Amino acid sequence: MTTSKKNQGVIILLENEKAIRDAFAIAFEDHEIDLHLVQCETPNEYEVSLKKAKEENNLRGLIIDLSNTSIEEDSRVYRASEYIQAEFDHNRIPIFIHSGNLEHYNDLKDKGTVFRTPKSAKSIEGILTSLKKMQDSGFLNIFCLGGELESRIMKEIHSAFVSQFKDKEIEGIIDSIERSCEPENLIGRTHEVFERIALRTVFENLVSASKLEDGNIKEVQLNSIEHYYRRTSDFDFWTGDIFKAKEGNNRCVILTPRCNIGHKNYDELLLCKVQDISEQNLKDLTGRKGEEKLRKNITDHQIVGERYRFLPPTPQFSGGLVDFKTNFTMSEDSFKELYELELTLSDELTNDVVRKYASYVLRGGISETEFREAHHYVKMLLPEEKD
Repeated sequence: MTTSKKNQGVIILLENEKAIRDAFAIAFEDHEIDLHLVQCETPNEYEVSLKKAKEENNLRGLIIDLSNTSIEEDSRVYRASEYIQAEFDHNRIPIFIHSGNLEHYNDLKDKGTVFRTPKSAKSIEGILTSLKKMQDSGFLNIFCLGGELESRIMKEIHSAFVSQFKDKEIEGIIDSIERSCEPENLIGRTHEVFERIALRTVFENLVSASKLEDGNIKEVQLNSIEHYYRRTSDFDFWTGDIFKAKEGNNRCVILTPRCNIGHKNYDELLLCKVQDISEQNLKDLTGRKGEEKLRKNITDHQIVGERYRFLPPTPQFSGGLVDFKTNFTMSEDSFKELYELELTLSDELTNDVVRKYASYVLRGGISETEFREAHHYVKMLLPEEKD
């Protein structure tokens, strides 16, 4: 077992085979990863190293073999699975499961922070290439306990506390809660309201433009992936959800208003199909003027037209065009049977899609005009034409 400098980020490796530990150590140096590799041969060594890393608040990732004793190899009951689940539940670090027994471990299969890597001639290289990318980009320091995000959030929450309230506003808010709820619900409701105020302030500050020293405005530049998220609320569906057919590749977006879904005030769900981005669209968006065309599509420039709303592609979603002409309805039971949730649009993108849909279905028109006659009237407005 190796030691590390206090506060230097560490990666804990649990692997009972010395040859594999040595291979990791050599490759770690070759990749010049600015972290310390803590090698553990046994579960007991792992537990000691984990405790120390948590005390020093410098754990940045785990590399774990499932089977680390001969008994586990035969029984297929792995102590390491408990370690993996514990850190997944309580920590925010990447976990690499490096094992030849992955077929016997089905937990956390669909979790993007748990990387299942079968042992092979290239598996060590693959794991450390991923770690190197995460380290060089600063990703490993964002979500970990005591990391940059935690510090930033606490700073913003402090700012929200000292700047959000004036005079006797706090007492006024508490009074409104106290007079509106049962006594036994007072504490819970107070926590709920003030926590939401703080978190909303943090979020709005993170996405709002800032003013530079020279007076110019610095806009926040979102990554396209920030227009989507994986919803974890209790509702089976919500406004802005993108669903994919269980059979085939058809997608649709839910446009039923939030209030109707929340109060179960609907007979059928209102939906629009999401068309794939065509090959010609892709060529247009990747050509010489592709970046400018993509910008106009994302911001809903008139180039998209009144019938569509462009949804940008990301690593989690291939993107598409919401086609307002394809609106349809379906019963809740049928929808659950045929579709499954893929992801959800951000609130602001959802609102923009709903706004544009409403504009499309409410569009009007007038009777056809004889344009040569109309053009004559326009020309007559010019002084030289009147003479």
